Amino acid sequence: MNGGGTAAARPASALRSLRALFSLRQDQADPAAIDAAIRDGVRVVGTNLWVLMFAILTASVGLNVNATAVIIGAMLISPLMGPIIGAGYGAAIQDSALIRQSLRTLGIFVAISLAASTLYFTLSPLSTAQSELLARTSPTIWDVLIAFFGGAAGMIGLTRKEKTTLIPGVAIATALMPPLCTAGYGLASGQPRFFFGAFYLFTINGVFIAFATLAIARVLRLPMHTYADAAARRRGRLLIGLAVTVTLLPSVYLATQLVRDEWFGTRANRYLAAIEASAKDLVILNRRIDARGQRIQVTLLGKGITPERERALVARLGEFGLEHTTLVIRHPEDGKPDLDAIGQVQAQWQEAQRKTLLQLEDKAAQLAVQTARVSALEQQLRQGSAEAADHAQLASEVRAQWTAARSVTVARPSGAPIDARSLVVVIDSPRPLPAAELRRLQRWLAVRLPDTAVQIIIGLSARPAR
Repeated sequence: MNGGGTAAARPASALRSLRALFSLRQDQADPAAIDAAIRDGVRVVGTNLWVLMFAILTASVGLNVNATAVIIGAMLISPLMGPIIGAGYGAAIQDSALIRQSLRTLGIFVAISLAASTLYFTLSPLSTAQSELLARTSPTIWDVLIAFFGGAAGMIGLTRKEKTTLIPGVAIATALMPPLCTAGYGLASGQPRFFFGAFYLFTINGVFIAFATLAIARVLRLPMHTYADAAARRRGRLLIGLAVTVTLLPSVYLATQLVRDEWFGTRANRYLAAIEASAKDLVILNRRIDARGQRIQVTLLGKGITPERERALVARLGEFGLEHTTLVIRHPEDGKPDLDAIGQVQAQWQEAQRKTLLQLEDKAAQLAVQTARVSALEQQLRQGSAEAADHAQLASEVRAQWTAARSVTVARPSGAPIDARSLVVVIDSPRPLPAAELRRLQRWLAVRLPDTAVQIIIGLSARPAR
């Protein structure tokens, strides 16, 4: 009996250990501290407004010049997360005043952000939509998941005793700032597609960060501000569910469309690869895959492209799940130039020319550097040879002045630069040089080398044994 009881207790003990391992209450901060921190992020103060404007302008510059690092920096300093988390937290604890304050603050922040980014893009001389701008115009269900998971992580970070790097990470992951800047670009350039696509992405991020905040607050059972009646609770749940549903449905549609486009593009490329592998006498000069229109256009080069062969190529579409796809085959020899193919070839040729020119310029610069180095070395060698000859001539002249010297050495002082005007004359003598002779030699050297500081060193060597 005891053995059976012990065996039954093991799963329960393991379950308790697992719950303790994943418990969020271990290092949870005091509810009052959590409440104060969230409410502090909702307040509209001068500091927040200035930081917001500078962050918006920084992000706008980053989007304008396609600088990812600059955009990340702007997201890190943005205060936009505060009112969004405040709204979700207010809904969780049923504090209608906090919800109103959070939405009012968020509205002010959004208005300032749109105004600042629109003004920047109106004045900026760069008007081309770079890849960082284009990436914020077509939100999908994956952006919903990022916002929800990121918001949940952010709320967990806010409720800890020790502050972590979660909040900066959430600010980067959920990317609240760039969509608002992209919406400002749409207003400045008069392109509604940019404005609505980017603002919808911002709405997704805001709604699902708030929803994740609400969910985590409920899991942590943070104390309620008020206890509303059943009707008020039902009305609140209805409004939250409606906001989530209205925000979610368009993203699901866009994600479905994206998956279909990817599906079509993958199968179309597999189909064209199969044609190239099986038909060795055919070359695909150009291809255009239109996923939305279910259309593949190719320009084929090769002999024997008969109508029967074209029909065979069309018949193979079914093998790759492309039954309802239109295949358009064009031929360069038809007398109808394929402008798309020509344009593509020209673009490729121009790009190849540009890369070649850049490589040649780089090689020319490297060659110029190496040539300069070689010239400098040759000059140093020539200077060194001439200098050695001058030193030898001077040593001979000094030896003539002091015939008792066994050897005379002339050299540049150790460590002196090449252009230094100083010399050392070392005289190896069997006996000391008389003071009068030394003065005479110094005067002669001063006349011989008027712009050079000369140091004379007398080295006494032992007389050779007889």
